[in-house]
Amino acid sequence: MLVTQEANVPPLVEGTPYAALPQSDFYRSLIIHEVVHAVMHQNLKRPALSQATYEYPAYALQIESLAPSVRDLFLQSFNQRALKANSIFSDSTLLFDPYFFAARAYLHFKASADGCSLLAAILEGEVSFIAPPM
Repeated sequence: MLVTQEANVPPLVEGTPYAALPQSDFYRSLIIHEVVHAVMHQNLKRPALSQATYEYPAYALQIESLAPSVRDLFLQSFNQRALKANSIFSDSTLLFDPYFFAARAYLHFKASADGCSLLAAILEGEVSFIAPPM
């Protein structure tokens, strides 16, 4: 379906961290998310073993693409201590709480001295911060 008028775009789902974001900002970030999927898919050296491997870069760069004030609004939706916990990324977290996964992916990506090296490692299939599938 092609949406030609912003008034025809349905509202974001209430009760989710995205609901508080301006709609246009959210949808722009969603385009980034999908473009990252396409670029990563075209450049993977071997198939990813988990869904978390595909989603980590897409979510990290989606949240990065938000304006700082909008990004902060999104990140404030979460328990800050839980967000900063140094735990591995997994399909379980992604499936149970994709919003939390997105926030953690962004913070992990930004905490790296070289985020591009994280993306390159994902493309090579050599990351230690994403759990293999169970």
